[in-house]
Amino acid sequence: MIIIPTYDADGRLNYFTARSFEKEPYVKYRNPSVSRDIIPNEHLINWNIPIVICEGLFDAIAIKRNAIPLLGKNIQSSLMKKIVTSLVDKIYIALDRDAIKQALKFCEKLMAEGKEVYLVDLQDKDPSEMGFKNFTKLIQKTVPLTYYDLMEQKLAL
Repeated sequence: MIIIPTYDADGRLNYFTARSFEKEPYVKYRNPSVSRDIIPNEHLINWNIPIVICEGLFDAIAIKRNAIPLLGKNIQSSLMKKIVTSLVDKIYIALDRDAIKQALKFCEKLMAEGKEVYLVDLQDKDPSEMGFKNFTKLIQKTVPLTYYDLMEQKLAL
C-alpha cells in the first residue's frame, strides 16, 4: 500500500488515503474511519488564485497546481464554506463523468455565489491518467460555464 497524507492549513495531518499498487488488489483503497469534512492539502492551496476541484489525491498530485481533492465525489461543508468565503473567483470542476450530476450541482451553487466556474470535460480519463501536460492543455481550452450551458447539461442527463 502507498499511503498519502493530507494536511490542514497549519501543516497538521488531517486525513490519509492508502492505495494498493498491485495490479489485481484484494483491497484497492483503505481510508481511516474519520470524518472527511476537511480541506485536503489546505497547506498547499493559494486562495487568491484559481483552484481545481478533483476527485482523488492522485488526481491532485497529477494536476500539481492549486488542486483540491474531494476524497470522493462530494464537496464537504468545510470546503464549500471556504471556497464561498475565499477570494478565489475562478473554480475549475474536474470530476469524472460518473459524477456529472454532482459536478453540475457544485457548478450551480458556486455560480449562484458569484464565482466563475469552469466545468472541465475529462473525456473519460482521470487527471492522473492524462498527466500534467495533457490536463493543463485541456484546462486552458475550457471556457467559463454559463447558466445556459448549465441548463443544457442538466437537460442532457
